Amino acid sequence: MRREKEEIAVLIRATPEKSKKDGEGHAVGVIGINKYGELLRLYPMGFRYGEGLVDFRKNDLLEVTVTKPEHDIRWESRKVLSHTNLEKPLKEREIKELVLPLVTSIERLNIEGASLGVVKPEIMNIEIRVNSTEAYDRQQYFNLMGDFLEKGEKTARMPVEVRYFFMCEREEACRGHKMILLDWEFNETVRNIIRDEQEPAAVERKIKEHFSDLMKQRELYFIMGTHFTYGTWMITGLFCPEKNGRTQSSLSGF
Repeated sequence: MRREKEEIAVLIRATPEKSKKDGEGHAVGVIGINKYGELLRLYPMGFRYGEGLVDFRKNDLLEVTVTKPEHDIRWESRKVLSHTNLEKPLKEREIKELVLPLVTSIERLNIEGASLGVVKPEIMNIEIRVNSTEAYDRQQYFNLMGDFLEKGEKTARMPVEVRYFFMCEREEACRGHKMILLDWEFNETVRNIIRDEQEPAAVERKIKEHFSDLMKQRELYFIMGTHFTYGTWMITGLFCPEKNGRTQSSLSGF
């Protein structure tokens, strides 16, 4: 297979999942963006539990060696053979300059046959379902999320599920969407909340306060992705740049 090298800025670190090869190791996926403004789905990236969960964070610049995956026909997907953190994270304004030209709608993404995209939502409501307030460690929590993704909503539950009701901004054809949020960093926040709160109502209140505080200072964009098996859209992560931040053409990281 043809191998290529790319420099990718990390937008989303997906939920770690058990390796299908040996059942013991774990791998993590990434949604990144290259210097041409192309969104790419990268998998598998090295992962381990404990200190230093992964050796990269959002906005980090990675050099990846990739090829086309054997079983994933989504054109944005790449199989990662190796990666190196270049230790040159992009500034928020640099990421914003790359991301904002991609803002579109679910309707247009469907027409284009895309499996990744960026949407500016007009939030109508947030639904929070607290299924459990048991204090999970990272591995347990990630395993539950992995079960949810693999088995679907009808047969698996995440401890706390957050769904947004939203319209795609500036899309006349949009009739509204209801989608689950699977952002890794947000689920770390939820895990911390349920370690301190045992009452579902208190958990829900704290989550809503978190979103409210976030939106006072920041804009909200959804990084969208489709499910590997079902093809349905999910909110894979949040992109929340500061409001009224100036965007400058200074992509020195690339």
